[in-house]
Amino acid sequence: MILGDPTGLSAKYWLTHKRAVDMALAWDLSGSDDRLEIHADHLWHFDLDISRMQGRLPLYVGLGGRVLTGHDARVGVRVPLGISYMFPRIPIELFGEITPLLDFTPDTDTSVNGGAGIRFYFKG
Repeated sequence: MILGDPTGLSAKYWLTHKRAVDMALAWDLSGSDDRLEIHADHLWHFDLDISRMQGRLPLYVGLGGRVLTGHDARVGVRVPLGISYMFPRIPIELFGEITPLLDFTPDTDTSVNGGAGIRFYFKG
């Protein structure tokens, strides 16, 4: 789950120890009407040295895209910048991110999204 702009459901799939793909189905509450946002990002993680802590604390940067539905529908590029904390023995991740956006339709426009969230990892 992610709270902020947008607010909704988030999922993440790890490709390697350092790379992952995340996606969200969320609501953009910043406009005059509630709009659905679908986005996906390829993320690269850079672990911070946290020898005093037992979990994992990576910074991450990504590149992805988004589609925003509604009267003023938009398609654009996302560049998420964030930090997360992964607990050592429980499958939970806390994260916060700020995301510059470049929309291409209906016109070229820039903006910034941000939020914080929690993810539960299901083991296969």
